[in-house]
Amino acid sequence: MEKNLPTYNDIVEGIKLDLDEYMNEDGFTITQASAKILEEEWQDINKDEFIKYSYLLNLALDGIEQNQLSDFLYEKLKFYGNDILKIEGNESNLLKRDFITYQEKLKEQNFDMIETSVNTKSRIDYILNQNK
Repeated sequence: MEKNLPTYNDIVEGIKLDLDEYMNEDGFTITQASAKILEEEWQDINKDEFIKYSYLLNLALDGIEQNQLSDFLYEKLKFYGNDILKIEGNESNLLKRDFITYQEKLKEQNFDMIETSVNTKSRIDYILNQNK
């Protein structure tokens, strides 16, 4: 991993703080807040696959915790699932552990799947496909 990249725990903490701000202070839904976080963090997200997967996964887990999963996060994690399980590195075990937790929570289906607009999905696709 590159120097100055956030750790897995940095990402988890940052997401929780940002979600709290956007949802509790700005009145965003979990879906709106997740999309905003991805938009704001696009540079870090596109520096490293580990970071990209960490953001997507933790936004999805936080959404499920709120009983809502954004369809764009579900679709991206379905697409990247095999890559997540194959990733290597110092913190890859944390990511893989949380991905397995995510898969278990999907099976429980204790959440609503939130459909997002084509515009939102297009923006997320664009953000996630940016190169350094």
